[in-house]
Parts: sequence; structure tokens; C-alpha cells
Amino acid sequence: MKKIAIIGAGPAGLSASIHLASLNKNHEIHLFERGKIGDNIICAEGFFDFFGTLNIELPEKMRVKKIILLAEKEIVVNLPQNSNILTFDRTKWQKNLAKEATTLGVKIFENTKIEKNEIKKLSSKYDYLLDCSGFYGVTHHLFPKREVSEYRKNLIPALQYKLEGDFSKYEGTFYVKVFDKPPGYFWLFPRKENNEIKRANAGLGLLIKRRNSINLRDLLNKMVENKFCDYNIEGYSSSPIPTKRMKTFMNKNIILLGDALGLCSPLHGGGIDSAYLSGYYVAHSIVNNDFSYYNTFLKKLDNRFYKERLILRLWKLFGSLWLLKRLENKGLFSEKLGYPPFSGKWLNKAIIKIFF
Repeated sequence: MKKIAIIGAGPAGLSASIHLASLNKNHEIHLFERGKIGDNIICAEGFFDFFGTLNIELPEKMRVKKIILLAEKEIVVNLPQNSNILTFDRTKWQKNLAKEATTLGVKIFENTKIEKNEIKKLSSKYDYLLDCSGFYGVTHHLFPKREVSEYRKNLIPALQYKLEGDFSKYEGTFYVKVFDKPPGYFWLFPRKENNEIKRANAGLGLLIKRRNSINLRDLLNKMVENKFCDYNIEGYSSSPIPTKRMKTFMNKNIILLGDALGLCSPLHGGGIDSAYLSGYYVAHSIVNNDFSYYNTFLKKLDNRFYKERLILRLWKLFGSLWLLKRLENKGLFSEKLGYPPFSGKWLNKAIIKIFF
């Protein structure tokens, strides 16, 4: 029997707890969450299963049928029917996962914030300590300083409004406006609630850091006022997104997962699927006493992120309009392609088509 502590009840922590408890009912698993599960979530609530391996129930899910991309011209991307790009209610999802974990015997401690000065003592009481605490990484001080510094240099800014109103005309649609200098994008992701589309997440993210300051809040206000002035703002949130992972994922019995390791897309900032899968692979690694499971998964992610960074470099060099036109002219936005943008097959084809 192993005793395992998990810090953070987001997608990575909940996934790890569920899979550990499912794989071995004798494990003692304690999950610590600094607040209430499902509260204070900062997320666009878009879900993209990059590897096509996830089979999970998402509450209030809405399949995205098309993406409207706007640079200097509008490009409509109709997605194939097998597309796995969705919006969903993340709060309900995480609460459902917590119930599942509890049913499997996981002990969850809400409103329990673990401080960095408690880590060494806590890790000595458990066989493994899984850090799923998000971008601030409560155990980062125990990992190589150079890697942590590089990780933090690659945190990119993002902020978001929660909007309320009639978004029925955007049902099944992502609206994305891209811009340059620096590369970034504005998004509107409509959300289903009780079979109605009356809420949406509208946000703004930069894909590289910029030395001179940009008031992102003012920029977001302009975007919302220009296009979505008829809607009410229900809430505001901001958070950096980690876009370069730390190479060292384990120090003694402490393991980094999800955002704490930096498993977010450098091209669009999404990371729910990789966080959830990191929990799955760490659970299998612990149960089998073989961390090649996790390491192999991380190498696959590295390969994906390398290709995404290459596209981001081209965006930075030639501009968003050039890149989007190139992809459109090469058939990368065609529904006949059979797989959605940013999937593994799409990235492979895009890299080849952009250059040849």
C-alpha cells in the first residue's frame, strides 16, 4: 500500500486521485484543495482532446462546429463531424470528479492551503507528493532554479470576462480575432447552460511576453465594446499561462503535473487535456513503479509543443494574415481534411504545407 498526497484539485489532481484509486484500492490518497472545489476557476472552458484518447463526461458540453478567425479578413473554418473541440461547465465537471474520487475512497480536504514551508515535512509523511497546484507551483523551490526561472519567463498574460446575454447566434461557434505585435488573440467561447446559450467567456491572451507594458484590460474592453456591447459583464479574472515546461518533473518523491510543470499549449494556451492526462500517466507510473509511462507522455507533448512554437515563430515573423492565408490556401481549414485544426495530424500536415 502506498500513501499519496495530492496538492490541488484541478484537472490534474482530480485525474490522478481517481486513477490511483481505481488502479489500486489499497492506496491511501489525500487530496488537498486550498479553496472549495470548482470555485475561483480561471478558464475559457474550451476543451480540445489533442491526442483523441480521452473518453470523459463533460457537463453542459457543446460541440464546436465552426471557428470564425478574424485577422484583416474573416476566415470561417467548418470543423469535421468527428471534431473533439467543445465548451463545457468546468465547475460542474470538477465537482463531479470530486464526487467520483470520494466514492473511490479518496479523502478530500477543502479549504486547506499547503504552504511552501510545509512541503518537506508533508513529503516525509507520504510515499509520493503530487504537485498539481497550478502555475505558482508550491514545490518549485525544490526544483532546479534555472528551470524554474525559465518556466516563469515563459508565463504569458491572459485575462477574461464572463458575459451574460443571448448568445444563441454563436451556438457551436468559436469567435477568434488574432493580432500581431505582439502575437495574441481575443476569444469568445459561448457556453451552454440548461440547454440555453446565455453565457460566454470572452478573453484576451498574448502569446509572447513584451517588455513595454500593454494595458490588456483596456484592450479587452475595446474588443468587447466593439463586438459584444449588448451583453452584461458578470465577472473578471486574470492569470498567467505557463507555455514552457520544466524538464525535471520529479525530485525524490515530489512530482509535478499539469500547469505546475508547464503543460499548456504555446500556440493557444489550452491545457485541460494535458493536465488531465498527466494525472492519468502519473497514476500508472506510481502503480507500476515505472515512470517511463509519464516520461513517454511528456516526450509526446514536447513534440507537439515544438511544432506549435514553429508556427508561432512564423506568426511573429510574417504576421497573422500571412499565416492564416497560407494555411487556408493550402487546404488546412477545409472540412474535407477530416481532422480539426491543432490536432496531431493537422500539425504534421501544416508544417509541411507551410513550407512546401
